[in-house]
Amino acid sequence: MPGRHGTGTRSNPAFTWAAIVVVAVVFVVGGYFGVEAVRASNAGCDSVQQVSLAVDPTLAPVVTDVLASSDDMSRGCASFDVRAEAPSDTATELAGANQNRPDLWIPDSTLWLLKTLRSTGALPELAKSSVANTLPIVVTAESAPAPAATWLQVLQTQGQRIGDPLTSSASLASILGALAESEVALSDANAVSAALVPMAQDYGRIADTPHGTSDLVEQVASDGGTSVATEQSLVAYNASNPSAPLVGSVPPTGSYFLNYPLAITAAAGPNYDRVKSAGTALSSILASTTASDALSAAGFRQASGTPLPDGRGVGTVASLELKNPVAIETTLHDWAVLALPLRTLVVEDVSGSMAAKSGDSTRIALTVDASLSGSTLFSDQTEMGLWAFSIGLGGGGQDFRELVPLGPVTDVVRGLPQREAILSSIRTLPSLVGGGTGLYDTTLAAFRRVKEGYDPNFVNSVIILTDGANEDAGSPSLDDLIATLQREQDPVRPVVIVTVGITSDADPVALQRISAATGGTSYIAEDPRDILDVFVKALNSRTERIGGE
Repeated sequence: MPGRHGTGTRSNPAFTWAAIVVVAVVFVVGGYFGVEAVRASNAGCDSVQQVSLAVDPTLAPVVTDVLASSDDMSRGCASFDVRAEAPSDTATELAGANQNRPDLWIPDSTLWLLKTLRSTGALPELAKSSVANTLPIVVTAESAPAPAATWLQVLQTQGQRIGDPLTSSASLASILGALAESEVALSDANAVSAALVPMAQDYGRIADTPHGTSDLVEQVASDGGTSVATEQSLVAYNASNPSAPLVGSVPPTGSYFLNYPLAITAAAGPNYDRVKSAGTALSSILASTTASDALSAAGFRQASGTPLPDGRGVGTVASLELKNPVAIETTLHDWAVLALPLRTLVVEDVSGSMAAKSGDSTRIALTVDASLSGSTLFSDQTEMGLWAFSIGLGGGGQDFRELVPLGPVTDVVRGLPQREAILSSIRTLPSLVGGGTGLYDTTLAAFRRVKEGYDPNFVNSVIILTDGANEDAGSPSLDDLIATLQREQDPVRPVVIVTVGITSDADPVALQRISAATGGTSYIAEDPRDILDVFVKALNSRTERIGGE
């Protein structure tokens, strides 16, 4: 089947294109392991020269032990200083003039190497495409339900712990698995994007909680639920906790494997050839029986991807490969943007036309249902407020009424948490229906309200839902409104307006111009039932806007 290859034994786990795939930033800091060569008087080495080696912290102890049992000749007359270092730290060192850059590097995935390509214009030469192998899996307790059918289903699981794809190759690989499924019509790419929205919006909580693969396994053990981790982290946990083992599973579609490449990262110059020779020697050492046994004992597969012996791990797994590597960079960029917390004022039309029939319901009833469902997309890091509008609704010539003031959804409003107060107010919208559509005055007022409390740590926005054209004769014209928005928009403190037209009765031209004036986007939901999808698109639209800046 296209997009899937083989089983547990893989001829090239780094994939043919993997040397030019995307990388993100990890902030976990590793320790330091020193391996000092023991000089042998008759070893055949006139001298033993030091080579620095940065290794992903999960693999560093194994590399340290294997090198400690080798001799000078097998090490190519080199003494390896092995430091357990997070890939982000190494990537940063390679990108700058850092004197601490390593001569050799073993990250947990070739996904990291594009960072070097993008920052230096040169891709590191590989001494070995893979020295070890593991794969993302879903970790559960023994009594957990049946495994998910696809990686998309994994991502859609409520409360799924996935970590941060910007800081974890395993987290990113699970998303890439879902994208690979979509390439062969096993899932839907749009559904993958939609599944990422609430997860990315929950980034603040993720960042504040330990979310390395071993941490996520521990959280399943202590709190239940499920986590996306690696086979290696699960095997290591079960080895230390034989009386209460956890279970790993992989969707039958397969998995996106992680390799551990050995890259030559020494600066060009007279020492490069010496380091390259040391890398060749190291690759041979790590391919030895001694190394294979040590890797297996630590829960790593061999470079070929052969399943672990003795029934450990998840057994034979098909390899999911992504045919379009550009999707990796796009996914990481979108996640980074979506992870920015949202500060938004939701403005809902309650003019008389919202009482119109739509199928067996009404526009306002369906809008309420979609708004209630859409609220689940916003994380606890969100700041949100709610207005309703129709001509004169606010009294004294004001077309809008503030139902819940703009603020953190964890605040307390009228004795209720802000989020609950918003949900409660949404349910009251049908009782407010009546009057004409006071769109332009309300739009400008909402824009100014969000701008007043602008927070640079958030995406500041207004989301307007309306089914009609402006009917307030006393309001400014559309041209006047656009001119005012453009004049008052501060490029350093931007507030974007996202407009959602409900049914074809909305004014698409006006809504598009309003959004465009602030760098926002406009959507028409032909059926009010489509509004939930529009909420997802509205959140995702930030990736297009920020991507173009």
